Amino acid sequence: MKQALSIIGFGFLAACTQVPPPEPSTAPVEAAAFEPVEGEYCQTAVFKLDADFSAANMASCAVIDDRTIEVFLKPENVPINISPWYAVRLTPAQAGDVRVVLRYEEHPHRYKPKVSKDGRAWSVVPDGRVDVKASGYRVTIKLTLDEDAMFLSAQELFTNAAHDAWTDALTTKPFVQTGQIGASIEGRPIRMMQSDARVDAPKTVMLVGRQHPPEVTGALAMTSFVEEILGDSPLAESFRSRFDLVIIPNLNPDGVEHGHWRHNMGGVDLNRDWGPFTQPETQAAKSVIDEIADPGMALFLDFHSTRRNVFYTQPVGNDGTEYGFTAEWLSRARSNVADYPFDREGAHNVDLPTSKTYIYERFGIPAITYELGDETDRTVIAQTAKIFAREMMTLLLEQES
Repeated sequence: MKQALSIIGFGFLAACTQVPPPEPSTAPVEAAAFEPVEGEYCQTAVFKLDADFSAANMASCAVIDDRTIEVFLKPENVPINISPWYAVRLTPAQAGDVRVVLRYEEHPHRYKPKVSKDGRAWSVVPDGRVDVKASGYRVTIKLTLDEDAMFLSAQELFTNAAHDAWTDALTTKPFVQTGQIGASIEGRPIRMMQSDARVDAPKTVMLVGRQHPPEVTGALAMTSFVEEILGDSPLAESFRSRFDLVIIPNLNPDGVEHGHWRHNMGGVDLNRDWGPFTQPETQAAKSVIDEIADPGMALFLDFHSTRRNVFYTQPVGNDGTEYGFTAEWLSRARSNVADYPFDREGAHNVDLPTSKTYIYERFGIPAITYELGDETDRTVIAQTAKIFAREMMTLLLEQES
């Protein structure tokens, strides 16, 4: 079995520069069987490389020489979005420089390599130690080993254990309840946090995260956003007194566990299954939505990552609110986040079964995909998520008053 890493995955990576990948594929997903690699490793006289831990992923590996191991990478099934995740562990037998060669099968390199000794403090491998071939399908990474093991990963390891530890910490607050709303294909619990308002007929704000396993920056933003709403400020307390909160932090725990590029164990992109609801994970989310009492939902946010900071929204002036929540919210926040450039892309794609489309079609409310850049500074992510949370609470309270 994979060894679980109890990692709280937020607020610890230095600023880094984004590597823009090609445009994501829009081809329909075809479900296919996926056999996760567990216990696979390669070993030389100098070091051992393995993928036997939570969120690890490699298809196979091959020894080139004592100081060089090739790691072959392929997705769980195709077609698939270009999110080529990798995570391996290097255990030294001798100190010194070694090379890890990433060989991609389906899509080219996207994420800047990151390393950690303990799974908590992460740093970006300097550009001078990363040789990306022109095609992007072969990347050589030079690392220096000492006496300690080292994790090499596309992004920080934000594991299921980390999600659970974070959720458990927040549910020590007396006004937060937690429960299991369903289970993944492999039986992992899908957890929800909830806070009930103290007024009659409150509206609900719903937050969802981690539909796509590699999208760690979205998960980092969600942690800070939620912590602000569940904080002790007078604004947060006033907001919680008027609005119900429903929070599903980790909708794809199987994908997180196995280091999937995109899909669940059914080979399905969960954010293309809101409407069909063919998968147990999205069915669990729908079961919660079906129980939301009148007058229904006020706002829905779905946290993701992409190549830049962007909010995918309904078209400008058409988010279901007379006062234009989306434009006002983003405008207020923008004035306070000068070091956080972000775009807004407004569209309503009725033929695309995303969470955003489903919620807007069903409730006629602002349903927004909150996307963070792959390499956005992690401190900035935490700081700005709190600002967005405060501006959201302020604006919704103003309109309720």
